Amino acid sequence: MPIQLFKKNIDYTDGPIGRNVYLISMPIFFELVAWNIDSILEVYWIGRLGPSALAAMTIAFITLICARAGGMGIRVPAQALVAQHIGSGDKEKAALVAGQTFLLQIFYFVPVSILGIIIAPYLVGFFSSEDPLRSLAITCLRSGLIMVIFIDGIFTIGNLLRGAGDVTLSLKGMIVSSCIVFWAMPLLIYGYGYIPSLKIAGVFIGLGAGRLVGCMVMTYFLFSGRSKIPLKLCHLKPDKKLLAQIISLGWPAMGQMLFERSANVVLVSMLAPFGAIGLASWSIGSRVNNMGRMPGFVLQSSSRTLVGQNIGADKIERAALSAKFVLSLLFFIMIFVTAGFFFWAKEIVVFFGMENEGSKTAEICFQILSLGVGFEAARRVVAGIFEGAAYTKPPMIIEAVIRWGILLPVAYLLSYTFDLKEFGIWWAVAGSQVLGGVALFSWYILSWPRKQKAI
Repeated sequence: MPIQLFKKNIDYTDGPIGRNVYLISMPIFFELVAWNIDSILEVYWIGRLGPSALAAMTIAFITLICARAGGMGIRVPAQALVAQHIGSGDKEKAALVAGQTFLLQIFYFVPVSILGIIIAPYLVGFFSSEDPLRSLAITCLRSGLIMVIFIDGIFTIGNLLRGAGDVTLSLKGMIVSSCIVFWAMPLLIYGYGYIPSLKIAGVFIGLGAGRLVGCMVMTYFLFSGRSKIPLKLCHLKPDKKLLAQIISLGWPAMGQMLFERSANVVLVSMLAPFGAIGLASWSIGSRVNNMGRMPGFVLQSSSRTLVGQNIGADKIERAALSAKFVLSLLFFIMIFVTAGFFFWAKEIVVFFGMENEGSKTAEICFQILSLGVGFEAARRVVAGIFEGAAYTKPPMIIEAVIRWGILLPVAYLLSYTFDLKEFGIWWAVAGSQVLGGVALFSWYILSWPRKQKAI
């Protein structure tokens, strides 16, 4: 009997592990495909405005990602807690976690957005002081900060649904969002009829509009009873104990993202002296490599739910077997992904409109970054396994050591001391991905058996 891809009411604590991994992973895969299409469209449309516009978007995007670190610190523990409570059969507690997650999202992003809009010129000045790049980056960053609560919020609400196992509901919300983005982004960038041309500001405004609609759809699922999480308005009342628990579990996830993204800020500042071509190449290479790491993102989120629900149900051995199955699956997938990305680098670069002076630089950037993509995917999956068990510190510690202790010093030495310029930075990134994947996997092998317990 064939497996139904979008089967509802699946018990991930019972039945064949391989089937469950498939059923939870495929909707997440399609959701991330939609997300990556949006990301690639950003680069595609902005690329038509020239390398300076791409460089400005890179600066704005890197800065915006740092502002979103708090969102990571909210949704990672939220998904783990929801998964464990659903696994134990306590839906009321899962709903309370969801309500407190909504509150934290608002309390964090509103003041961060306001502050960021005010100090945007100073943030951009860290990368460039020359117009028109500086002016473009400020405009792009401010438009992103206006919409960031929705841009990040759709992933937070999606994590709640995925933690409960409602992966098809999360997928539906993302599809609706992506359909809006598909039409809104080019319309707002270039204008049409009565719609004014916002140029670079249209990127994040169009993206934010789509994410807003997606958030509304997913929120409807939570409040309408279609989700396993029976969310009601009463669950939005602040619960100090639970808020403290989410923050306690979430600060390492927030720290992990801050270490990663702040390191990227420094890397981009290192790239800036090498001109718009280097920045544009990084924008293309890093975003397309996100597609290469997509199996890692998919299985990371799947692992949080599978491991969390089984630990919540006190099926510790099954949680361990689920983790091993996911890692084995990832290994075989990434062999083909890495090879494909490396050998098709030229065709990918041409697709993004860099056929001339920047094409060779972008191609080399992409090939170098692709060498570490498999290890980066593995690191994310192992992080998801730890996070499903509410053991959030190892990913943060590895991130801090690898990014700031190894990546940045090596990138500086290769680029400036050994005069490899932008190529030195990309080699350092690929090397750090290899080391990070190996280090966190080793931690998993050595410590995981002692950490399989419900919170």
